[in-house]
Amino acid sequence: MADIQANYRALVAALGLTSEEALRRSQTLAGVVLAEWSSIVRGQLKSTRQAYLSSLQVRNVTEHGFVVGLPSGPSVAVLAHMIEQGMGPGGIGTQGPYDVRQFLLRAGTRNLRRDKQGRLYVNVPFTRTKGQVAQMAGDRIAARAQRLKATVDTAQGTVRGGRLPAGLIPRAQPHHVTDLAAGMVRLASTYSQGAGGTARTQTTGYRTWRRASYANKRPMAWISKGIVAHRFVDQVMQRLPALITRVYT
Repeated sequence: MADIQANYRALVAALGLTSEEALRRSQTLAGVVLAEWSSIVRGQLKSTRQAYLSSLQVRNVTEHGFVVGLPSGPSVAVLAHMIEQGMGPGGIGTQGPYDVRQFLLRAGTRNLRRDKQGRLYVNVPFTRTKGQVAQMAGDRIAARAQRLKATVDTAQGTVRGGRLPAGLIPRAQPHHVTDLAAGMVRLASTYSQGAGGTARTQTTGYRTWRRASYANKRPMAWISKGIVAHRFVDQVMQRLPALITRVYT
């Protein structure tokens, strides 16, 4: 479960509220629950906080109840559902280490390809901010990445820019094929017209791609430790009676 579905029809009847008053209080309570849920998330998540908060929503409000939570079905807001329910070898809703390739290399995966030997592979993008690049590789490498000729998507296609070479920093893990900065590009988008009518670009991030394939025989290749379920919905449910009392008394 990744939402709260509250029905307080009996309470509304007992208080003798009009339909308009009941709906107004229901709307207020839905907002209070959303704010409480968001507050809990802000206190416990860091790097994934915004992705989760952006997925939280009030999905339905009537005079007798409301639905607040993540979008229905884990195919929407996938990362938020992973954080809420956990992610492990059995997919969303399970926990524990797993080989990421079992999900990346299955039918229906976007940009799934075959190499010359017929083996499936997919190039997985990793996008980072300038601050994340500096944290990962140091200020010197971040500055070098900032000076790269930009890779820009245009109406005519992608204009390729420069890339960082391999070997600028040590490999982060012994089983990694290369270091984390190898092949990094600077992404930019055209956003306005500069002096003389020339297009100007703005850096939008930095990206590397890593090939996921069973051709990589390293024992720890593409092994994730999994995501532990945070179960924020359970924490909010514990506070729900107090929130209802606050709004309806």
